[in-house]
Amino acid sequence: MNQTGLKSGYSLIEISFGLCLIALLVLSGSSFFFNNQKHQLQVAVRKISSSLAVARFRSVNRQVPVRVILRNNFCELAEYDPQSSDWRVTKRDFLEGVEVTANNSPVFYPQGTVSNLATIKITNGGGCYQITIAITGRIKTTKLN
Repeated sequence: MNQTGLKSGYSLIEISFGLCLIALLVLSGSSFFFNNQKHQLQVAVRKISSSLAVARFRSVNRQVPVRVILRNNFCELAEYDPQSSDWRVTKRDFLEGVEVTANNSPVFYPQGTVSNLATIKITNGGGCYQITIAITGRIKTTKLN
């Protein structure tokens, strides 16, 4: 007992309530982590798919080859400059929280076709997607699991 005649410390009910709050916060935090991974995966798939579509459009519109380069968690668009005979990067997107593997860097041509056919895999703890590019320039996205 303290000087006022009351016991110091916490009751069993107060301790139980505090532990329940802590457990609830931990569980909601882990749920957010898994949802965040799914969100990062979906954002990366959308960025890559839109970059491929933009590359095809720019190639047809500007009448120059446009290449999509996937490396080091970046998706880059590069246009061919006929005057300097070199590729010039025009757009670069960071792909956060995912691992991207591609067997080629597709090049879109003014006719709408593509060379260096590519299969691109995007993975993380939230799942796996595959994007394939056909010679006709068709872009297909498939969820693998």
